[in-house]
Amino acid sequence: MNIDQTKIILGSQKNQVSVDVDTTVDISLQQQHKELFEFDRSVDVDLALVYDNERQKSTTFRPSAKFTLLFENSYTGSTKYTPFKNNLYYTNAIQNQITQITAATPSNIFWDGLPQAWEFDFIRDDNNASGYTINSGVTSPHLYFVNKSATTYNWMYYLTYPYENEPNKLMYVIDDITNASWSWTASDGIPYIITRGSDLLLREVEFRCPMKHGLSQYDFVKLSTNYDGEEYFQVSSLGDGGFDSEEYVFNISNVGYTGTTFLTNNQGTFKRIINPENPETISQYYIRKHKILTNLEDAIVNKTGFEENIYNGKYKKELAVLTPNGVDRISVKDISRTYNLSFNTDVDISELLDNQKRPLSKLYFTVLWKGYFGWTNKLKEGWEFNQPLYLGQPNPWWAISASQTPYTTTSYFSNTSPSQGPFIYTNNFVSGNTIYGDYCEWNDYEQLEREISRYNHKITFNPSWFDLKFGTNPNNKFGYFYFPHYPLTIKVFSTYIETYVTDGIYKIPSYSFFSDLSNGFLWRDIYDYGFFDDLGRGVDYPFVNDAHYPYDNYVFRIIPEGSNINFPNITTIVEPTVDECE
Repeated sequence: MNIDQTKIILGSQKNQVSVDVDTTVDISLQQQHKELFEFDRSVDVDLALVYDNERQKSTTFRPSAKFTLLFENSYTGSTKYTPFKNNLYYTNAIQNQITQITAATPSNIFWDGLPQAWEFDFIRDDNNASGYTINSGVTSPHLYFVNKSATTYNWMYYLTYPYENEPNKLMYVIDDITNASWSWTASDGIPYIITRGSDLLLREVEFRCPMKHGLSQYDFVKLSTNYDGEEYFQVSSLGDGGFDSEEYVFNISNVGYTGTTFLTNNQGTFKRIINPENPETISQYYIRKHKILTNLEDAIVNKTGFEENIYNGKYKKELAVLTPNGVDRISVKDISRTYNLSFNTDVDISELLDNQKRPLSKLYFTVLWKGYFGWTNKLKEGWEFNQPLYLGQPNPWWAISASQTPYTTTSYFSNTSPSQGPFIYTNNFVSGNTIYGDYCEWNDYEQLEREISRYNHKITFNPSWFDLKFGTNPNNKFGYFYFPHYPLTIKVFSTYIETYVTDGIYKIPSYSFFSDLSNGFLWRDIYDYGFFDDLGRGVDYPFVNDAHYPYDNYVFRIIPEGSNINFPNITTIVEPTVDECE
């Protein structure tokens, strides 16, 4: 339509009886209909139910933790390497200074002391130590300190999960009570020595183990030896009357055994068995292996704000007249600090199975020694039963090649002129790498895993740069222990074993075990998030933005070899029992 050619004619101009009229059309802005889709339904939405459904289905986790680092500096050594000796916590400064003053070549004089506590801290704060991390005049430091690397010079932090069993790992242990020793393969079971044999004509034959045996009265054991073809024997009692001996000593009835099978001081290994008529009830023994889920750059370590613990650090003013370089400074011997550890990447567990091919129920915070400043040797690995001293010296396990970790190390030369080295440190791990874990027992019939002994690392000093003042074996020096793996429970298996006898397959989880003894499938159900049983077992972590936020507290102890501070990792204090006698 051409608006220029449009003419509007008043009503009075049309004919004689017509009048002028205003004409308007009212257009409503209110919607009078809606589009209808086929199969539409209306339903009341229960937000609590929607939240719980999303929570139970979510497989995304964003773990975090608080670590309290406890370190008591215990080992005095000596060094003549200038950057190290200028930064010791001195223990013999007067005599060292006298020797240096009178020496023809002062730079060759050894100084005694301890490495300062920041050599073991989670976050180093010695970024301005003259001649060590920054230049001293025109002299280059040992290393140029990079502030963004302050959290990764000493330690590395990862998330891991147990994914596989290693039954063929070589093991070695010495019992600190009997001084008996064993070399065995992990799958062989738990070592024992007969401490009261059939030759003593007592009512019971007594067996002592160098680790917790995990037996109950009336269990059966399968011994590595046999008596007239019989290899299964029932446990008649536990303990020898000594304190806490029930966990290390078991007995079998002496029914008149003859020969040499059960003589005093005989040694062997055993496996726990529930029903000797059914081999499926025999326990399996192995080293649990972990797979790493994150990279080093994914970890975020921060000091906790406004938090102090009950352990104080120890500081000392080093006077210029009693230092090798004539500089006043403050040195730090012991530290006790608290840190937050989190990761900038999510963990999706939907495709992950644990070492028993079950849905993943635990993640682990894994902390590993890096030692980039070069004070230490290559890491050594062992288990908690390898920690006790033997005749006042480090356990022989740490001197054999099997104790060396398979983790790659690298060496470098320092910035000092002339360059000094090599200095050894542990290379970074990457996602997909593997690392050993605890020594464990698993029983198919019970569907339970027991941790027999925790995996640990030993840190020893490199004698080329810092030589300890004690220890008679140069190839087996004293050192520090730490536990690398800290469990974070993300799911909980039921205390009740489900059984299903069927001629078909119906609602049976893929991780169930078919038992010939029960003629059915066995498994443990997984509790829903937010559910707790009558024993208080369950998890109830925050759930936001389709992700779980699990959290826990840990004490990270750097343990001097031979100390007795290796107490259990207890995060809650049990109230004392009060009765009418107290």
